[in-house]
Amino acid sequence: MTLEEYKKKRGFSRKKEPEDNSATSDAGHLYLIHKHAASRLHYDFRLELNGTLKSWAIPKGPSLDPSEKRLAVHVEDHPLSYGSFEGTIPKDQYGGGTVMIWDSGFWDPAGNPEEDYKKGHLKFRLYGQKLHGLWSLSKMGGKAGADGKNWLLIKKKDEEAISADEYNILEDKPLSAESGRSMDEIADAENGERQKMGRTSFSIKRSDNAVIRGIKITSPDKILYPEQGATKKSLATFYEKISEHILPFIIKRPLTLVRCPRGRANKCFYQKHINETMPDAVRGRKITEKNKTAAYIFIDDIKGLLSLIQMGVLEIHPWGSSEHNLEKPDMLTFDLDPGPGIDWKDIVEGANILKDYLDALGLQSFVKTSGGKGIHIVIPIERRTGWDEAKTFTKRIAYDLAGKYPDRFVANMSKAKRKEKIFIDYLRNGRGATSVAAYSTRAREGAPVSVPIGWDELTAGIRPDSYNIENLPARLSSLTQDPWKDFFKVRQWITNTMKKQLIKEKKMPDSRIKNEKQYEKLRDKGMSKEKAARIANSPDRKTGRKGGKSQKYENWTKSDLYDKAKEVGIKGRSKMNKEELINALRNH
Repeated sequence: MTLEEYKKKRGFSRKKEPEDNSATSDAGHLYLIHKHAASRLHYDFRLELNGTLKSWAIPKGPSLDPSEKRLAVHVEDHPLSYGSFEGTIPKDQYGGGTVMIWDSGFWDPAGNPEEDYKKGHLKFRLYGQKLHGLWSLSKMGGKAGADGKNWLLIKKKDEEAISADEYNILEDKPLSAESGRSMDEIADAENGERQKMGRTSFSIKRSDNAVIRGIKITSPDKILYPEQGATKKSLATFYEKISEHILPFIIKRPLTLVRCPRGRANKCFYQKHINETMPDAVRGRKITEKNKTAAYIFIDDIKGLLSLIQMGVLEIHPWGSSEHNLEKPDMLTFDLDPGPGIDWKDIVEGANILKDYLDALGLQSFVKTSGGKGIHIVIPIERRTGWDEAKTFTKRIAYDLAGKYPDRFVANMSKAKRKEKIFIDYLRNGRGATSVAAYSTRAREGAPVSVPIGWDELTAGIRPDSYNIENLPARLSSLTQDPWKDFFKVRQWITNTMKKQLIKEKKMPDSRIKNEKQYEKLRDKGMSKEKAARIANSPDRKTGRKGGKSQKYENWTKSDLYDKAKEVGIKGRSKMNKEELINALRNH
């Protein structure tokens, strides 16, 4: 198709639509959706290809449910300048009605877009303000596709997909991505000010791509932390400034990422496996899991780091081992997590007790703020110990301290026992478990950062979220000495003498986490510690063993039942009451 058909259908002397194609797109892959109230309301899906906007009319609009294949009727190409058009078309003209920029951003083709378009099958990832993830546009076959105009828009199964029973993005996000206006407000504004024809600048011009260290940052003005007004570009600039500090803790390690492409106040998700649309500076390496082999996410340099920010990553969680030897950790982590009623001074005192305990064992430890509620204590070790032994060792430390200071510490996840106590979380020291990296941001209000500090700095005057993307660069530039300068120089490991100093495993109380691997998997998916513990501890209804399809659900809360139903993929769960959820889970 060319623009000739577009021009023939329009009388530009009376219409507000752009006539020429003078606008340009620096990205080359503009994506947008127009919500168009013509004779019937529909959505116009547009992808930039070969200098024009390839366009499809979608009567029902896009769906995030992969099971819903939406008809997309291929219409005439539109000029790139149409990407900025939001306003009204006179009723007696072709397509007369109100036009809204419902979504805009860019698209990233999975293959050769020109060839795939000719073949009638496009696969791509969207980076819009509303739509994200993997999608496909495919020409229909048979009688329905005889004229070549009928295509199907399909959301592919990925972290962005969600059942239509649970969520309808068209209803939840009806306003303009450009102006924040409703269809009625756009029409009213046009009626009141006929000279106004929406924005005259091309949408990609209002948010030009930024390039930092050779990495293209798209939608640089997108707000990721609304409290500070911190944008995608400002976050990338922050990481560029602190790259020499964070990179040693995250390169060449399997990473679990917290991605918030629409900002921290919107839906975020965990991701640890590579996919085909990730930037070139992000690579995958196959790692054997329990029942399968999967490619985990790795980066090697600042380009990889900035590529993570381009992906909307707000938290970086590495393994405690590197690819030099994935099966032997080179750092151990304790997370001191305060229960209800715990003051900050109690956390400070608890951290120093743990430090003294480790000193007595002969282990040098380092401390950092978590950016959350507690404190992280990290121990560098040489790669001599396997994961099982490392986890058992840290578990014994946790239980020994809980036994010596029962009024201060607990070493299990029981919520009832954590009131006015500090939970010594040692579970980050298992294979595949992760902990937030030193110098990583957190997806929390205030854009806090997990920051290494000196033990002498751990006082009542500091807080877990004391440092953030705004004040951390100043702290780093003012330091006369890095408090963790010796972290990678320390030569220590778990010795037999240390093991003998700890209590024996058989004397340790029940951890109350009966299925720790399931617990860690649920935590990696973003589930709260309490919910993950309850699900991991659920006995079989008939046998009392872990797992099984007939689990005992009667004592679960509705929220826990819903989370389990979501985990196993039960459809229609959002409309079920507690009894219906229980029956659905038993029959699954």
